[in-house]
Amino acid sequence: MGTSLVAFLYLPVLAWVVLGIGLLLAYGRSASTVVFRLAAVFLGVWALLATTALLWVLTNGGWRGVVDLAQSPLLVFEPRYAPLWLAGAVGAFGVFVLAFLMNQIVGRGLLVVLRPRPLPWPSGVPPPESPMRLLGYTSAQPDAFTFTLVQRNDDGRLGRCDFILVSSALQDALTPAESEAVVAHEVGHTRALDGRYLTFFRTLARTMRWDPVLAYLADRLTVREEFRADLNAVGLTHRPRALARALYKVSRLPSPSRSLPSFLGVGGQRGRRQAAERIRRLVRLAESGQYPEEPGA
Repeated sequence: MGTSLVAFLYLPVLAWVVLGIGLLLAYGRSASTVVFRLAAVFLGVWALLATTALLWVLTNGGWRGVVDLAQSPLLVFEPRYAPLWLAGAVGAFGVFVLAFLMNQIVGRGLLVVLRPRPLPWPSGVPPPESPMRLLGYTSAQPDAFTFTLVQRNDDGRLGRCDFILVSSALQDALTPAESEAVVAHEVGHTRALDGRYLTFFRTLARTMRWDPVLAYLADRLTVREEFRADLNAVGLTHRPRALARALYKVSRLPSPSRSLPSFLGVGGQRGRRQAAERIRRLVRLAESGQYPEEPGA
């Protein structure tokens, strides 16, 4: 019985390891949203493992438990620790709920604090297929970001709505073509459900501060999704140079250092370094001739 239970616990871990290896192989080679969704599953299971391991350490002597677990990682899979797995699942679910609530509270708080106003939908970007609102707000910092809120739709049913917010400073700094490219980039985030999953996992990583691995994985997903959203924007507008120019202009202006999602991905010097790599990729796309740009783009 004991051996069967241990084997039963090993199977999902083995599947998780295989999933992780597959994600590593596909990470730099695919822009598919399937990779992102599988990464969300991977992070969810990692949160369960991390929570269970933390409980195991706390119930087995603290730092002494850390040493024991480092020497024999399979100890946590012994049948007598099955209640810890149940407690870990409950704890991980609680953290998920907390991260979701924080995500929703922050989004609603932004709408209250920033008091955004509706903006006309850019003519060069196809209209959204799902509930989405494009809003502008007054700010001296050039920025654009997206998030998703759960709310009641016009028919009274509970659903989701994606919000794209663009600051007045960003609108003033860019040409119409560049502004369209920025909106298309943010639409790319909503198409990949980044406002639902990526923002959630960034919040989750901040909530689980004891787990640096989760923070690292969430950060790498953020970088990947910025590249993928750039590709989506180019596919919508066929103007890679317009998006490259927008990135260049924003990276040269004072940018926010906060940890909320933003057009640069992250603020500060790190965001500027990532913007430089994104610009290089966009210029290569423009020079490939795959996206012939319109005059005046």
